[in-house]
Amino acid sequence: MKNTWLILGAAMALAAVSVQATPITGEIDMSGTATLNSINLGTATGATSFSGVSVGGGPTGAFAGTTGATVSWNAFTWPGGSANPLWTFTLAGLTYTFALSSDSVVAQSSTFLNLLGVGTLSITGAGSTYTPTTADWSFTISNPTGGNHANFDFTFANSQTGAGTVPDGAATAMLLGTALSALALLRKKLMA
Repeated sequence: MKNTWLILGAAMALAAVSVQATPITGEIDMSGTATLNSINLGTATGATSFSGVSVGGGPTGAFAGTTGATVSWNAFTWPGGSANPLWTFTLAGLTYTFALSSDSVVAQSSTFLNLLGVGTLSITGAGSTYTPTTADWSFTISNPTGGNHANFDFTFANSQTGAGTVPDGAATAMLLGTALSALALLRKKLMA
């Protein structure tokens, strides 16, 4: 009977470890060149292509060590645009992806564009323990002269608060049920 309790305890410990997911934390910045659907920044409503995009600055948290990684971007529109994925890159066997859920225009003129929004970050690959995590983001283009251009340099920043992680698919409820069952069995054993 003693071995049964040890086996049950070990199984519960393994179950608890196997469902642990880590929210993505940290910040990542990128920059590159965007081709917009208008040569005038003030009238553009979307980015049609990107080139020369890489991770810059000092990435933190789950993004530490990604500086210089080349990033692939997909087209998106504003306001209210979405793209799945908006961007992605692979480094050291891990694939980093951002799915754009929403965007809004904070400021737009012929000299400046600032978009803010929300999306979901994912880090997948062998050994990844990360769960998809909601993140705030910003996309900025500065055009000091206000002139027309075929391409515009941009910056992009992500910041994770961990507040909007994707649900764990009832694993927590299963663990709670297992723990309560174990307590009931222990109580029964002690009462006998």
